Amino acid sequence: MGIKKISKHISLGRIIVIVYAVAVIVGAWPTETPRYYKGHEVGIVGRWATVVFGIIMFWCGVLYKFSKGGKNFTRHEQSICSKCQKVYLAGQAPANASCELCGINLEPLDGFYERHPELKDAPEEFTPPEED
Repeated sequence: MGIKKISKHISLGRIIVIVYAVAVIVGAWPTETPRYYKGHEVGIVGRWATVVFGIIMFWCGVLYKFSKGGKNFTRHEQSICSKCQKVYLAGQAPANASCELCGINLEPLDGFYERHPELKDAPEEFTPPEED
C-alpha cells in the first residue's frame, strides 16, 4: 500500500476554517491573563471548553471531505425514458439509471424533445387506473 497523493489545491473555505480554529485556540488558551466576554470574566472551564471547540473546528477543517458530483450526478437530475416517456424526478431514478418498466438507459429531461422531435407530437398513451 502506498501513500495517497495529497491534493495541491486547498480550498479557500478550508483555509478560513483552519485559521479561525487556530485563532479560537490561541485566544482562549488558559493563561494568567483574564479574558472577558460581555463584561464578565470567563472562567477556566469556559476557556478550556473554547479550546476544545477550536480543536474540533481545526480537525474538521483538515479532515472533512467534500462530496463531489460525477458519474452518479445524473441520478440527481430529472430524467426520462425515451421508450415509454416515464419521467423520474430528481433523486427518484433507479441506481442503475435505467427505466424500471423498459430497462432502457434514462436520458436527462432537459432538452429531451429537442433531441427527439418525433416524440414531441406523438399521441400520449394513457392507461386508466383499475377500479377495485
